[in-house]
Amino acid sequence: MDASSPNPVSRRTALGVLGATVATPVLGSSPTPERVHRNVEGKVALVTGSGRNLGGSTVLELARRGADVIVNARSNREEAESVAEEARGLGVRAVALLADVGDEAQVNGMVAEGLRRMGRIDILINNAGFRGGRPITEMTTEDWRAAAAVNFDGPFFCTRAVVPGMIANRWGRIITVSGLNSWHGQANWAHTCGSKMGAVGMTRALAVELAPHNILVNHVVPGAYLPRPNVTGIPLGRIGLDQELANTYAFLSSEESSFITGQVFHVNGGELRA
Repeated sequence: MDASSPNPVSRRTALGVLGATVATPVLGSSPTPERVHRNVEGKVALVTGSGRNLGGSTVLELARRGADVIVNARSNREEAESVAEEARGLGVRAVALLADVGDEAQVNGMVAEGLRRMGRIDILINNAGFRGGRPITEMTTEDWRAAAAVNFDGPFFCTRAVVPGMIANRWGRIITVSGLNSWHGQANWAHTCGSKMGAVGMTRALAVELAPHNILVNHVVPGAYLPRPNVTGIPLGRIGLDQELANTYAFLSSEESSFITGQVFHVNGGELRA
């Protein structure tokens, strides 16, 4: 998922300003026990970039549904530990591991430690993302490589590290996340859009390659989940809630999605009709 602003406004606040009425729970709020479908119970999930915001919401939804979870952040241990502690409060095992997903050695170390502490990794959600704007005439090679490291190399490094265990267990779910601007096309985002669309191609290829091992590989493209000045381009008339996106990830992580692979899911309130 694209990086969020440093001081995000809560989704509830944003929706209140927009005049929307929504009852869906958000980060930190738990559905009542009778409403929770524990469809990933006993699985272990690694969610990159999950120390806060949409990634944190995803970790907590998987935990509510019974999965043990590995929380990843690049450098903020306090945030990652906070999400892990909240997950443990839901009755599952949870660990927080720091790693820059664009660094091959750090990814290998994170996965090795996750396997040592959890025993297995069944679900990988490549949520960490990089975005930034710069005209192509001013874009440096370092700018290009910084975006590619997180958005393209990161999913590759993480996937390569977890797949051997999934093959051995004959079960796996891999979900890579991009962003709507990469599909629209965004001025000054050649490095961001290019690297994220490259990950879509990787998803399609891996879906075919890993299908014989019962490993399903899909791609999710979130729409607007951060406050914006207006929502006129969104047919549903509002921005999305963390919980709505987390529900999508939980479904694709479960046995209920057992005949779905190689697909791109747009979760955007109708802003892009693909």
